[in-house]
Amino acid sequence: MNTIQIMPCLDMKNERVVKGIHFVDLKDAGDPVENASFYEKQGADELAMLDIAATLENRKTMLDWVKSVSSVISIPLTVGGGISTLEDIKSVFEAGADKISMNSAAVKNPDLVRQAADTFGSDKVTVAVDAKRNKGHDHRFGQ
Repeated sequence: MNTIQIMPCLDMKNERVVKGIHFVDLKDAGDPVENASFYEKQGADELAMLDIAATLENRKTMLDWVKSVSSVISIPLTVGGGISTLEDIKSVFEAGADKISMNSAAVKNPDLVRQAADTFGSDKVTVAVDAKRNKGHDHRFGQ
């Protein structure tokens, strides 16, 4: 039996939810706590929130919004952005995330995915892959 699950993904920048197309011309979409509560009330099964500027700005995930959001929702929360070490993962879990999502770090250091799964459980670790079709039939996977 197939079960459909709804998992909205909210992009975060400067501790605010933002909306854009391909991360261009970002518009403020509101408070993360209000957005998370709204999606939970609308029936979301899980929620993903990605700090889209963390890696580009060479910093870690801002944990204040993780703490705030996790304290008001009861559905699982996946957090990504700026996660590049086991210590980062531990900090995100301690802030209240149920799962983590890696992107750039998984490409740069694939062994980190295995270490994270071994340390925290494979059900707690996800990898988000950005793929782009180049001219022709090539695909590019990367950061």
